[in-house]
Amino acid sequence: MNDTQNKKDFLTKDVIDLLKNLKADTEPAFGLMTAQHMAEHLSLTLKGCIKRVGEVENPPTKGQLGFQKFIDKGAILQHRPSDKTKADLPELKYENLEKAIEQVGVAVERFYTHFEANPDFKCYNKFFGELNFDQLELFNYNHYRFHLWQFGLIEKYPNNV
Repeated sequence: MNDTQNKKDFLTKDVIDLLKNLKADTEPAFGLMTAQHMAEHLSLTLKGCIKRVGEVENPPTKGQLGFQKFIDKGAILQHRPSDKTKADLPELKYENLEKAIEQVGVAVERFYTHFEANPDFKCYNKFFGELNFDQLELFNYNHYRFHLWQFGLIEKYPNNV
């Protein structure tokens, strides 16, 4: 199996099964998000990967170049403590954790359906800059693994640890 297929299998098959082991009161190993905030965060981020928002910066901003470098280095996320508190978390969008997890499945399906129909599409937003399918898939694969690890749903992150 090739690397893209491994990522696709993980995102389309394993993620929902893993998330179904999550309880609403599961505490993260670090960070502020609740289990439902995490699920909503994952679906929102992935849904944003099939959009173009704003005008392309030319040349790319320092932040966009930094994100590109992050992707080029493998998109390995790290927890970075901040001054934020639970009061800074966004309002929950869905009725409960189960509905939020369903939306993760919806987001994953939309992502792959979109790129099957539009293989040359490049996502754009002011934070990421312009990214293609392979870059977005790598980012989301590692992003999902990071948060699953944060909530104890997988043992290791990244893969080589």
